[in-house]
Amino acid sequence: MSNPDARVSDSLARELSLLVQGSNGHPTTTNFRRLRDTVLRLWRERGGGGPGDEEQVERFHDAVDAVEAAALEAHVQARMLASREAAEAAREQGAPDASGPQRWEDIFTHLGVGVAVMAAEDSAFVAANPALARMHGQPAEALKGLRLEDLVAPESRGALPRHMAAASSKPFHEYEALHLRRDGSRFPAFVHVTSLRDATGRRVGRAATVLDITQRRNAEAERQRLLATIEAERARLAAVLDQLPAGVLIAEAPSGRLLLGNRALESLLGQPFRPSASLADYESSHQMFTADNQPLADDAWPMARALRTGETRQAEPLQVRRPDGTTAHLLGSSAPVRDRDDHIVAGVVTLVDVTERRRAEDAAREAAQFGERLIAIVSHDLRNPLNAIQLSVTKLLHGDALQERDRKAVSRIARSTERMARMISELLDFTRSRLGGGIPIERVPGDVRAVVRQAVEELEAAWPERSLTLNVGPGRYDGSWDSGRLLQVVSNLGGNALQYSPPDSPVRFTLSDADAHVVLEVQNGGDPIPPDMLPRLFDPFRRGAGSNTHGGLGLGLYIVEQVVKGHGGRIEVRSRASEGTVFRVLLPREPAQPATPPAAAQ
Repeated sequence: MSNPDARVSDSLARELSLLVQGSNGHPTTTNFRRLRDTVLRLWRERGGGGPGDEEQVERFHDAVDAVEAAALEAHVQARMLASREAAEAAREQGAPDASGPQRWEDIFTHLGVGVAVMAAEDSAFVAANPALARMHGQPAEALKGLRLEDLVAPESRGALPRHMAAASSKPFHEYEALHLRRDGSRFPAFVHVTSLRDATGRRVGRAATVLDITQRRNAEAERQRLLATIEAERARLAAVLDQLPAGVLIAEAPSGRLLLGNRALESLLGQPFRPSASLADYESSHQMFTADNQPLADDAWPMARALRTGETRQAEPLQVRRPDGTTAHLLGSSAPVRDRDDHIVAGVVTLVDVTERRRAEDAAREAAQFGERLIAIVSHDLRNPLNAIQLSVTKLLHGDALQERDRKAVSRIARSTERMARMISELLDFTRSRLGGGIPIERVPGDVRAVVRQAVEELEAAWPERSLTLNVGPGRYDGSWDSGRLLQVVSNLGGNALQYSPPDSPVRFTLSDADAHVVLEVQNGGDPIPPDMLPRLFDPFRRGAGSNTHGGLGLGLYIVEQVVKGHGGRIEVRSRASEGTVFRVLLPREPAQPATPPAAAQ
């Protein structure tokens, strides 16, 4: 890409060259208009022309007007001097003097701006060109003998003596006034008055160059109207943005000049929003970090990515260090704004403060971890004295020293210690799954039918009054399992079915072969599980209605799910009034093999 400064210089050089060369050897209004357009276009490309630049634009137009008028006056005087010199040379050589006056007449007639030559004594027009006549809606002959005040609207005549006095005391004088057309209409004019002097320096008259600046005034008025409209829309947008709870930042492309920032943004960053010329200025005044406390590189800022690459990001975790030393946790989203031609014209960034939510999450996580560690410690420490109680109770029950009344009491103690042992075991499994990366699974070859039969027999012994059935379909049931953990799965599912079904309702166990999987279903009758409970059924410490009569911590189904997942399987549940509740477990016969890397496969 070429150097922008070189482009500016080349463009200006071309336009200035045209001004110097002109059309037919003299400068024209068209050339000056091209100069205005070129300079303003290049200025806007370099970031100018925004709100607040109106005064600079006005000064620029005034300067070009002055240069244009001065150039035309200088050109007229140079042509007049050249004509006189040519005439004198022709007289000295005895040649007829025809070319000099004719050249002057051609120049005077074809100039694109109004020019009047005024007498030194009374400032009456000695000559006026067609452009001046057309400008005022009169024939050129009608202007001879008139004065400038005859062309000026009444409301501007009061200042004319002051302007003429200034023109007499200085080499030239410029002013703006309302001029009058023949039909009574008015137009704004820029007037440049300069003295005409002979070879000895004596003033022999004045020349007035008049430019109709109606088009420029209309363009400026339209520009002011558009700027006012834009400013009103900008104010309306700012008012809307200030009502948003999220911080919003808007920048233009490609410079990155920041245009708008709302109140929420100021609150998030801990300082007032300051419009800046480029994104780099803004980045240098804010300390932004990634979620893991790494400083955010300049090209990694959400706004930079949106403007430079058109990238869109959603809810990116960020941190910002405020001037007061505090840190805010944010979620940043960014997107480019494109025009109809798909060019990026702006970028938008939104920042949401999640500091309080982050603190609450951290506190909840720390509390959960503390509770889980506490459960693990307590469970482990309770196990030793409970083992001693169980051994003593077992010894007493197998002895002959107990009376019948005492034996019943010791039996109740035995059942209570067994329930406590089961609860402690569940607590330990829970803490292992939460703190240790899951419940450990130790696979060995075995037949799952034996595991299921053992679990059903133990449940029948514990629930002699209930009806339990086991149906094993044809097929293979060998595989690699952790038999102890699978026994826990079947026992927990069966105990859950017995606990939450009517006393006269049977509990059915079904085992079937499904190629690479073995499928276990446990079905019980009774009221279906409420639909809103199904998604949370396997959450820890969740107990259903009626569980208080049987005790327990609400960890049974949670542990079942963890053991099934540890085997690489899955568990499903459906519950309808027509068939009751069915838990379906799919267990793979063998653990899943890790994917072979491409290099190893070769």
